[in-house]
Amino acid sequence: MKPRQLAILICLPLIFLNHYAVYNHTPWLAHLGEILIFIPLILGFSKKLDFKNLNLSAFLGLSILAILLSFFENEGLFYLVSVLLRMVSYFFLIREALKYTERQTANKFMLVFFFLLIGVNAYFVFQHLQELEIYMAGIIELGFYSAYYINLLVLSIVALIYYLNSYSRKSVFFIIVVMGLVISDILRDMAFFYLPDTSVLLVKNFLSMIAIIMAFRFFSTKERKLRLINLV
Repeated sequence: MKPRQLAILICLPLIFLNHYAVYNHTPWLAHLGEILIFIPLILGFSKKLDFKNLNLSAFLGLSILAILLSFFENEGLFYLVSVLLRMVSYFFLIREALKYTERQTANKFMLVFFFLLIGVNAYFVFQHLQELEIYMAGIIELGFYSAYYINLLVLSIVALIYYLNSYSRKSVFFIIVVMGLVISDILRDMAFFYLPDTSVLLVKNFLSMIAIIMAFRFFSTKERKLRLINLV
């Protein structure tokens, strides 16, 4: 068995540990599972990763630090700093994807579809922020979350552009990472502001941990355009 396959296999009991802790309302154990998942992944993918890559090192470092601060999530300031670190870590994901994105001419139908998709998502982001406004402590917190969700929107747009322009296995991993992170972040805020339901937290944690695994697959995969049959 390859080291990468073994690393992913080791992640499975850690995901189970995280879900067990969430189900039994033990936050510190859930965060411990999130931290521990980085260890087998770093060891298993070490030969395929370039740790001199600023985007990789910054993304991993900020993600780990954000989870560490989550141990103190009951403190409002620590929670906001944790969210801020996640937002900054996404900036380095964007930088990494842009390295492999080349400008290509698109047909009119694709351009209309692309801008329509952006417009619809921007509308939903605006609506979501309006709903969150009543839960905010003030204009500063509202501005913070507005910047955060704009960052998520930019991340999603970059992922879509990268995928449409590249159509490679690496871009597939990236768009899975982004989908996992965006949806898990929305569910996190749903649980934090609206409904701290166990099922919502379980899905959120599952998606965020899968996104981390896929992030290692993304950073360890070389960019190479493939035909459709190679992506299956």
